[in-house]
Amino acid sequence: MKYTIETTENGCRETIVMNNGNTYTKRHRKTFYGSECKDEEFCNQMENDGYCEEMLEKIYDVFDSFLASEFMDIAKL
Repeated sequence: MKYTIETTENGCRETIVMNNGNTYTKRHRKTFYGSECKDEEFCNQMENDGYCEEMLEKIYDVFDSFLASEFMDIAKL
């Protein structure tokens, strides 16, 4: 499994690549109040591919609860 987060012109992009090659992406756009995500949560994307409930819960806890706006603030510094 590989997780990356990178800045973009107007926000950031998070990507998870699973060992089997499945790739999931969340794109965030910086807003006045924080950020807006243009994609579904990782756990919802992965549920559609049949991942078990235990995996979905862990993904939610670790990656979907992440505040992308905080990352964008750090990147701006």
